[in-house]
Amino acid sequence: FLSEEEGQSLVKEVSKRMKRRRFEDGHWDSVISKYREIELATPHEVDNESTIDAPQYAQTIQRTRDILKSYVSPQLTNHMKWLPCHAIDLSKNGRLDAHVDSVKFSGEIVAGISLLSDSIMRLRPAKGEWIDDASDESSGGYVDLYLPKLSLYCLHGMSRFHYSHELLPSDSVYQISGREDVQVTRGRRLSIIFRDALVTSKDA
Repeated sequence: FLSEEEGQSLVKEVSKRMKRRRFEDGHWDSVISKYREIELATPHEVDNESTIDAPQYAQTIQRTRDILKSYVSPQLTNHMKWLPCHAIDLSKNGRLDAHVDSVKFSGEIVAGISLLSDSIMRLRPAKGEWIDDASDESSGGYVDLYLPKLSLYCLHGMSRFHYSHELLPSDSVYQISGREDVQVTRGRRLSIIFRDALVTSKDA
């Protein structure tokens, strides 16, 4: 999805902002471990600066948002607002377990750009307070997504609300029907996460 140059501009900006951050052993919800995280607000979001002369990393974020917007129904597009991106730096030995992103604060889309390392994301039918009882996490079914570095994934609709997502450990195998299996070695992984704000009846 990204060119090498666009990817490098994001890595450079995130590295600069994360310089003094240490890797954390865990998060309050126990979903992620051995990671660092920052909010990656663009100059336009902070100072309402024009996007025309924005630095390359900010232009890349805006281009990605414009593409992601096409996944949202036209009725919601006019009311759609983006939350500031988050950058998550997951160490080689870090873990991201199965979860559904909170529906109390974010809306229709959870998306991410993968940097530095390839990985496999697994989606499983989820069950919890965020959805009805139609889904069943004990069904055993799952869908794997191969995420090479510089790629973009987007969870929307059923995959956003009815499936949990997680990252598989390094050296997991991605199986492609009719083709050779791919063993994916996951090193340090940097991801840029995109979420839209929850639209309430008041906003609409």
